[in-house]
This record gives sequence, C-alpha cells and structure tokens, in this order.
Amino acid sequence: MHGDIRPATIGYAPDGRIALIGAPAPRGGEALPYMSPEQIDRRRISPAGDIYSLGAVFFELLAGRPPYAGVEPERVGNLVTVPGHLDGITAAMLADDPVKRPRADEVVAVLESGVAAPPKRVVRPTGRTGPRLSPTVLGVLMLLVLPGLVFGGWGTLREADTMSTVGSAKPLAGILPTSFQLAFDLSIERDALRTDAELTEDFLQVTDRSIEAWTAEVRELDVSGDPGLRRRTERSAAALERLSDIRAAAREGDRSGKMVAVELYTNAVNGLFDLAAELPTFQDDELARQARNLELIGSVSEVLGLERRVMANALRNGRISDQGIADLGAAQDSWATHSESIYARADPGMRQRLDKISGRSFEFGSYAVSSQRAVIRVLNARDVEDVIRQLEDGADGRPVDQVWLADAATYVQDLKSVVVGSARQLADDVDRAHQDAKNQTIGWGIFTGIVLAVLVVLGVVLLRSRGRSVDA
Repeated sequence: MHGDIRPATIGYAPDGRIALIGAPAPRGGEALPYMSPEQIDRRRISPAGDIYSLGAVFFELLAGRPPYAGVEPERVGNLVTVPGHLDGITAAMLADDPVKRPRADEVVAVLESGVAAPPKRVVRPTGRTGPRLSPTVLGVLMLLVLPGLVFGGWGTLREADTMSTVGSAKPLAGILPTSFQLAFDLSIERDALRTDAELTEDFLQVTDRSIEAWTAEVRELDVSGDPGLRRRTERSAAALERLSDIRAAAREGDRSGKMVAVELYTNAVNGLFDLAAELPTFQDDELARQARNLELIGSVSEVLGLERRVMANALRNGRISDQGIADLGAAQDSWATHSESIYARADPGMRQRLDKISGRSFEFGSYAVSSQRAVIRVLNARDVEDVIRQLEDGADGRPVDQVWLADAATYVQDLKSVVVGSARQLADDVDRAHQDAKNQTIGWGIFTGIVLAVLVVLGVVLLRSRGRSVDA
C-alpha cells in the first residue's frame, strides 16, 4: 500500500518503466483531489485507497482535470469521448465504497483487454423493379430532381441539424448568467477565506441572493432530455448544500477547517464555471466565439484567485519568496494570455465594456487597473517594499494586504458584470438562432415539398404522354 498516489509521485524507473517515485510532501490541498473518501474521513485505509487515487489520476489524464467530489463518481464519458472500458473502469475505481472498487489485477485485466469494434453492416442495393423509363424521360426527371431533391433536401437537413444543435443548448444557455454570477461570488468568498480577508455581511447577502436566483432557475429547468446537464446541476446543488454550514460559520467569524472549506468552495466554483464547457459546437461563428470566451472564464477566475493569494501573503509578510515570484509570474502570464484571447473574440459591445473596466488595457492584462499594476511592479522589482509604501499612503490605518485585496475584489466584481452580461447575450442569441433555424427548416421543407409535388405531376404527365404515343 502506497498511500500517496498522485501525478507528482508517478514517474519513470531507471529501466524506463512507469513506476511510483518519491516526491516532496504536497502543498496544502494539492493531494486532496486524489485522496480516497476514507483517507479524508481518517478511517482505516487499505489498498483500495490506492486504487481510488490511481483512478483519480486516470480521470485527470483522460479529462484534463481531477474529478470533483460528489454523491456519485463522476464519469469521464460525460466530459470527453473515451472507449467504454476506460470510462467504466475509471468510474469503478472512484467508487465511494472501498469494497466496490476493483482489485489491481482486475484493473490491469480491463486495461489490457480493450474493446473490439462492432462489425459494420453492409447494405446491398436491391434489384430494380417497376417499368423502365426511356432515356429521354429519365434525363428530364433527373434534371428536375437535382434542383428540387438535392438542393431542397440539403437545405432542409442543414437547417434541421442547426435547429437541433442550438435547441439542445437552450436550457444550458438559459442558466449560464446566474451560474456565472454565483461562481464569481463564491470565488470571492473562497479567496477571502483563503487570505483571511474581511468578508462583510453585505457581501454574504449578495451571494445569498445569487444562490436563491440560481436555485430558482434550476428548479424550473427541464432537464429530462439532457441527463448530463441534470447530473451537473444536481452536483452543483449538492455542493451548495455542503457549503451552507461553512458560510453560516463565516457569518459568526469562525474560519476553522479552512483547507477543507476552500476545497469545497473550489469544487462548487469549478462546477458552475464548467457548465459552459457543456455547450455544443455551434456552426454559427458568432455563437462559437461567445461560447469559447465563456469557457475560458473558469480558468481566468482561478488565475486571478492565485494572484490574490500570493499577493496577499506577500503584502502581509512584507516580503515575497522566489517561489512566490515564480507563482505570481506564471499567474500573470496566464492571465495576460487569456485576457488577450477573450478580447480578440469579443464583439464590439463586449470590448467596449472590457475597455471601460480596465482603462482600455484589458487585452494587455489590465495593466491600468491598480491591483494589476501592483502585481506587475512586484514582478519587475522582485520585491514588495515599493508597493507596500504606495499602499500605505492611502491605507488610512488599514493593513496594506486588505487595501490591495479590496481593489482586486472590485475589479473582479466589474469583470463579473461584463461576463454575466455576455452570458445573457449568448442566451438571447441562442434563443433567436433556434427560432431562425426553425423558420428556415419549415421554409426549406415547404420548398422541397412543392418541388417534389411538381416532379410527381410532371412524371405522371410524361408517362401518360409516352403511353399515348405508343397507342398512336
């Protein structure tokens, strides 16, 4: 039994085989996504705990991130397309009950077995029946069929496919605005808890209203035709329920169990932001750009959260370590890359709103915003002394870390307003695109029906004309 399986403890042995290796002790919360439920609850552990941890690593390899905690094991197949045996064995390894997890030899057997592809059916054309048409009549009919059947049928199928794709996105697009608003509010609460920043009753009430709005929308949502969306909303609702006690304690000033609380907040925030990743691939370029931008917001939130944590600790301690500089630099680089990408895809209206909150510097990492400008100054100087002196000038006796965190939270709130507005715009555009595709499908269907009816009439006339010529 190893007891600490995670990506950092998996590497190459001298002979080139993949093996478990030694690794430094994990930083706070780093190992939590790979810990089995019995490890987290400090129950007796067994080799089944290693199976769970390895399953979490498998999940991350396949889906690009660790599994989120939930009532039931998260399925890889709900996130990405993978062979059925990989989806099944990963879910089994992540079973909450250790007894239900497979043994190591069973995992090996499944991975080595694979799944054979089902045989393809070969449909052979049947023999032609009915009367033969003369070449002249056949040529005339073909000329009539091509513009009617091919063009009309193609248009009908194309618009029907668009209507189906956009229609499937309507329920999800409808709840994205409240989901993103709640995710931003929870992320600010999480970062305040993580950095010991002040969390006022006024802000807690803002999050309360966001939770109520999201819960009301989800309650009215029809997810009967979308099992994946149903599972995601159920998991998010369960995560909010688990946070209720932590938020109640925060109101009383109790911040004990901070590490577990931060992890629960992170699961809830990621689950809400990741709803955007469930949007289908839109054929419409504008819808596709809007959807892609919203998919990036979860990563942006995490990067800004990392910046707040590193900067708050450095300002509070009056110094920043080399590791802190490295973490802050990586976060700033990621934020600059994401903001440039978001700005490039934004429509003119969204660009105008982003320019307004960032002093026309959003695509360059929002360097004109005071909190971001402080980050850049720390990175350039590799020290916090100059920034601390500047913050102290306007601190009015408040701790400088709290002054900077307040500025950073204000910018996040401004960014939240822009993102939520963009999500509402996407929901409206999806609804409009679905109605347009529906009208186009009906129009193409009517056109195709008329053309085919004309073809039938012409065909009958041609056949009767042929019969009369034979009788003559």
